[in-house]
Amino acid sequence: MRPKRILLVSILLMICSCGGPEIQKITQTKETLSVPDPFMRVDSWVERRALQRMDGDSKSKHLFQKMEGSSIGVQFKNQLKDENIKNYLLSGAGLTVGDFDKNGLPDLFLVSQDGPNKLFRQTTPWKFEDVTVSAGIQDTESWGSGAAFVDIDNDGDLDLFVCNKGNSDEIYMNQGDGTFKGGFVGGSKNSLRAPTMVAFADYDNDGDLDFYRTATRLVQMNEIFDGKVLTQKDENGIVRAHPSQADQFVMIDGLPRELGTYDRLFRNDGLSAGGMPKLVDVTRKSGIKIEREHGLAAVWWDYNDDGWPDLYVSNDFHTPDHLYRNNGDSTFTEVTEDALAYTSWNSMGSDFSDINNDGLFDYLSTDMSATTHYKQKTMMGAMIDTAWFLDNLEPRQYMRNVMHVNTGTGKFVDVAFHAGIDSTDWTWAAIFGDLDNDGFEDAFFTNGIERNVQDSDQTIRMQQAGLKGATTEELRKMFLDSPRFKEKNLAFRNLGNFKFNNLSQDWGLDDETVSHGAILSDLDRDGDLDVVVNNMNDPVGIYMNTTNESEEDHSLIISLIGQESNYHGLGARLTLKMSEGQIMNRIVTSSRGYMSGAEPVTHFGWPTSWGKPKEIIIHWPSGYRQRVINVESGWHYQISENVDSPKNKAEGAKQINLFSKVDDALGIRFEHRENFYDDFKSQPLLPNRLSRFGPALALGDIDGDGDKDVFLGAARDRESAIFLQKNQGKFERVSSQALKSDQIYEDVDALWLDVDRDGDLDLYVVSGGASQPAAHNNYQDRLYLNDGNGELKRAADGVIPKLTFSGSRVAANDFDQDGDLDLFIGSRFVPGQYPTEPKSALLINEGGKFSKVESPVTSSGMVTDVKWADVDGDKRADLIMSSEWGPVRVYQNKENGFQEVTKNMGLDQFSGWWNCVLVTDIDKDGDNDIIAGNFGTNTKYSASTKKPATLFASDFGNTGTLQLVEAQFKEGRLLPVRGRSCSTTAMPHLLKSVPTYSSFASKTINEIYTPQAIEDSKRLEINTLESMIFRNDGEGQFTAEPLPFLSQMAPVMDISFADVNDDGSNEIILAQNFNAAQRETGRMNAGLGVVITINSDQTLKEIWPKNSGFFTRADSRRIVLEDFGNDGNIELLLGQNNGELEVFRSQENKNP
Repeated sequence: MRPKRILLVSILLMICSCGGPEIQKITQTKETLSVPDPFMRVDSWVERRALQRMDGDSKSKHLFQKMEGSSIGVQFKNQLKDENIKNYLLSGAGLTVGDFDKNGLPDLFLVSQDGPNKLFRQTTPWKFEDVTVSAGIQDTESWGSGAAFVDIDNDGDLDLFVCNKGNSDEIYMNQGDGTFKGGFVGGSKNSLRAPTMVAFADYDNDGDLDFYRTATRLVQMNEIFDGKVLTQKDENGIVRAHPSQADQFVMIDGLPRELGTYDRLFRNDGLSAGGMPKLVDVTRKSGIKIEREHGLAAVWWDYNDDGWPDLYVSNDFHTPDHLYRNNGDSTFTEVTEDALAYTSWNSMGSDFSDINNDGLFDYLSTDMSATTHYKQKTMMGAMIDTAWFLDNLEPRQYMRNVMHVNTGTGKFVDVAFHAGIDSTDWTWAAIFGDLDNDGFEDAFFTNGIERNVQDSDQTIRMQQAGLKGATTEELRKMFLDSPRFKEKNLAFRNLGNFKFNNLSQDWGLDDETVSHGAILSDLDRDGDLDVVVNNMNDPVGIYMNTTNESEEDHSLIISLIGQESNYHGLGARLTLKMSEGQIMNRIVTSSRGYMSGAEPVTHFGWPTSWGKPKEIIIHWPSGYRQRVINVESGWHYQISENVDSPKNKAEGAKQINLFSKVDDALGIRFEHRENFYDDFKSQPLLPNRLSRFGPALALGDIDGDGDKDVFLGAARDRESAIFLQKNQGKFERVSSQALKSDQIYEDVDALWLDVDRDGDLDLYVVSGGASQPAAHNNYQDRLYLNDGNGELKRAADGVIPKLTFSGSRVAANDFDQDGDLDLFIGSRFVPGQYPTEPKSALLINEGGKFSKVESPVTSSGMVTDVKWADVDGDKRADLIMSSEWGPVRVYQNKENGFQEVTKNMGLDQFSGWWNCVLVTDIDKDGDNDIIAGNFGTNTKYSASTKKPATLFASDFGNTGTLQLVEAQFKEGRLLPVRGRSCSTTAMPHLLKSVPTYSSFASKTINEIYTPQAIEDSKRLEINTLESMIFRNDGEGQFTAEPLPFLSQMAPVMDISFADVNDDGSNEIILAQNFNAAQRETGRMNAGLGVVITINSDQTLKEIWPKNSGFFTRADSRRIVLEDFGNDGNIELLLGQNNGELEVFRSQENKNP
């Protein structure tokens, strides 16, 4: 804890500060730019000086002009010698930026691995001088990694922290005269230590800066143990690391995976007598996990807006990422599994930003997911090598970038696929900044690696050479002789609608090299962000931003001076409000991207259409809330903490949401537990598991007491359940011998209906799944007759016909208008023969006995859901069904039978993977519309009319097995979706045509499988992935309208429609997520469920989860709404696959 600084002022202290009078700004050329003028005081807390505007003479045809280092005095490259090109040094080095000499211009400190680090002082804009030696920075001959300029001792000067691998870290204390004192810290040299970066924050809000240090490892196991890696079996026969080596590796998927070293959290306890900081290791005490992991980045950010900095740690390889919530008492709680659907697998760089300007900070982590088909397929090894890892880790880890959007509920929605930033090549740094001053923070990525350690062909060649006796030196020469894996850096413009556009080339930021650390900073103090990149074995990349030459863009930058808070205000939240209503948010932080330290200066840019700045709100770490008005574009503001400002108020009345989670309130406790079945055994290349579509969920008054009861169907070898409502809104499970006897079936859907017209409800249960061969008796549906007292007895054979197909959904209607209920039972697939179209069934009820009816509706494709409704206004119920690899189909019900009118109604244009449908009059115009749930726009798949997602099915290898080939149109060609390993494992005959990964990656579908084989195969296509509303125009035509953004973030599995906020209009409620995809795809569970309101003009507006109260990561399959207590509050039951039933209840005050 440091003493409070005193700010001397001679005018009246004001809570609300002003930006000051208009002062003429000077426009200059690059040659006439000079050191910025001193700050001019505006009031007690605010100073400012003019930004240096350029005159528009830039000769660059791009947004950024590359500056040659030699021409501006920055001659540097991160050197890594050939002898040190090895696994844990390929991770490169970073840099940091900050005005260490207080001349108004930021300076650069660049880190090298096999060369000396360098400090470059900026004397005038774009003129630097090397002051490394004169400033007192030592050449410690260390493998440097990360660095940060930060005020450790709170004296107003930026000190310097440098991380080293194989050596101690370095701390240099700024003496205030352009020099530093310091050097190694942390004891004696340790040749195995491998810190990567330090992230500073005042985590305990005591006024000084603490830090978290990430670390990986330096030396590989083979070097330590001279190639003798030891294992032994435990008492259960499982192979594990030998105790003598257990601190170096773990066995995963039968292979030894190297462990990293320990991250550490240090608390700053002020200065020692010698002037160096007293740093106390509080890792264990704080609740941070002490594990041997591969830490590459750590970022402090206040994700839950409680005023305390939280911590995200990015870990490489198999070690998981961590999100730690700051408890406000110097301890942390890990919330990763609860908050995130999944993380990047090899997390490297990371950063946060409010990408949609909603006041909630979002988070991006990077991986090494390739942007071209060739690189994807040559870098994709055998998935079997990581099968257990991919199938069991919680949360899951996937090899791609993840863009976690903050919902304000403590849970995040990944939008990376939808946003277009899921794959950015071998990415290290990801940094957010408003590069074009349009009000939205863009994303910059650094890429490349000195040698491609993921080249599958190279790996196989080296393995084969080793088996033939190649020496270690020979194998290493093979590795070094491979080419550098240079890749282009990428810049994506934030379009403001959760979409990013790759403008790397247009902006001039697409240099092809091997890049690691990077910073964004307004180096020349002209109001736009410049870019500096630390390249390995290439000169540093420096890019001047020319945005400020435009009259349409405006900007300002802000520096803070804390009084009770730390000096530079790290952790402060700044909100800039514009006159036209837009809001931008930033948090001051020290570590961003990868191994790089950020400048404690905040940049805001905006277009002319947003008007002028209205006010800046600063939430200081100390709790003070400060308001500054009359700020203007074109200025650098320096704002001191006003300790006479009000403190942030404690939480007021809790917000009343539409729903709250009340799992135990009803007494319905049921867990759906899947039986184990390997769907991929019979068809290895299935896109998704076919055995994961339960549970069934149906409501009905079973016992005739006037209230609704609940049936929940179970998986095979599990007992289904009936819950009777005993009191209003209170349930009790009752035993049913009939259900207990039928556990050999997989219940996927159910329906209560009075089959025999005796006044009570009987139960129809659809049998599904895929664990038995096609036409097996275990797919027989069942009818349970009610004795009038709620007791069920299975109907005798013959009451329903033999239906031994794997079913999907059932719907009842008196379609023949004879006074009893008839049935349609859909089928989604033929087990073991996907995508063969199955037969569905239309059953007519004749005196309580059902018989099949021949009809076109029974040949309606892969049926996933079905509803009866009158869509043509003839007072007869038509049949509407969703299908997989097909459209939403409509069959008109006429006196002479059913006739498909899908094409006539315009629905045939939208082929998709439709999961569900709901038919209702959405717009209250007197006709029925259709809401249809699809897989959404946030998966690895994309589809359009010109580039449909495609599936080929044939016995390609003449083995008697129906094999599948997924294909996509990419780079102007039809290319395989799956990789070489899984394709050739399923079809070994392909090895002759694609003997290497590169040969597979170079070929089209026709070249791999031959044109004739493709021509002879069954071909399916879809062109639509959006979940949709199809609006009925009342004249036989439907118009498609995509559902709002959140609806597209995960597959929609079920839909409900009810008035949940008592406004007289129904809302659309969506159940999302699908966890049954094959492991290469991974879970599609970014969604949390959605509530959509319908405005008076019929436009749709989604209620964000923080306001709806309906949010769940459940693998949802069924959703039903009912007012069980007859109290005006609606209960929502959500049945999830392989999980517990979840219950939500609408609130009394229902205005979100």
